[in-house]
Amino acid sequence: MRHWIRQSMVAAAAVVALSGPALADWPEKDITLVLPSSPGGAVDQLMLPLKPLLEKELGVNVLLEYRPGGSSQIGAQLVAARGGDGYTIGALLLPHIIGTVQYQTPAYTLDDFTPAAIISGDVPIWFTSKNSPYNSMNDLIEAARERPGEVTVAIGTFTGEHYITLLQIEDQGGVKFRTVNVGGGSEVMSGVVGEHFDVGISRPASILSVKDDIKGLGIVSDARAELYPDTATFDEQLTDPFKIAHLRFAVGVMATTEFAKDDPDGFQKLVDAIDKSVHSEEYVAGLTRAGRELTYMGPEKAKGLVDEMSEVMAKYKPLVEAAQKQ
Repeated sequence: MRHWIRQSMVAAAAVVALSGPALADWPEKDITLVLPSSPGGAVDQLMLPLKPLLEKELGVNVLLEYRPGGSSQIGAQLVAARGGDGYTIGALLLPHIIGTVQYQTPAYTLDDFTPAAIISGDVPIWFTSKNSPYNSMNDLIEAARERPGEVTVAIGTFTGEHYITLLQIEDQGGVKFRTVNVGGGSEVMSGVVGEHFDVGISRPASILSVKDDIKGLGIVSDARAELYPDTATFDEQLTDPFKIAHLRFAVGVMATTEFAKDDPDGFQKLVDAIDKSVHSEEYVAGLTRAGRELTYMGPEKAKGLVDEMSEVMAKYKPLVEAAQKQ
């Protein structure tokens, strides 16, 4: 009997040896969270308060490493190169990481990353001055139909979700605006308040300082923004043929797909830690004080957002490139 037990133990040990080293119980050491931006920006404002909460949940230190540049390419490239074991993760920045793949030549693809969560962000808001005759998106679109190319729209850049939302309106509605790239969000805001432009496209949190001087025409989202509860969504206002994709600026956390596949238990620990941390009273209160909303998405929904944004951005890429050359 003892001989049989001894043989069984030897056989089991051999199976373990042949199967290679067992995965460690992640995390067993400090984790580096790469931020593809400079300290003090929107990403930092979300990740700094998250850091101690993640450390509490995971039981290890979370070290922030700032790697700005290349519209998030430098940071993402570092995560792709070092993140196979899960000890280097990154802040997910949309639509920036999609733009790096479509307009640059990084040493990674979107498939190299798996979102762990979307935490917060801002959707596009179309707004006008309080003295404007336009009170809704339908008013604006009707004016653009009557006066093609005359209704002026101020945007901060020809890349990203704001301009692509406008392109969708023009494409699906058969209308044409006169779009002006004014070079930044503050210029959009001042241009509309000063009535130099009919309409501006920005983010709800970015135009809070002039809230009393403007009126919202439409929010590109499936729900109204808490900051502008009286502004209807595009979905509420626009019927066929309009079907405007809900593109947005968003910040979350991503790991490499290699880690997510090779250590699904470890990846799930990361997902659960983020979920619990961002839904804590402490974190939500901090977001509220900063004028931000928790727009949490788990891995599956976050991946769906990345895929949808990537598809729409690819469709309108030729028009974006043409606008950049003007």
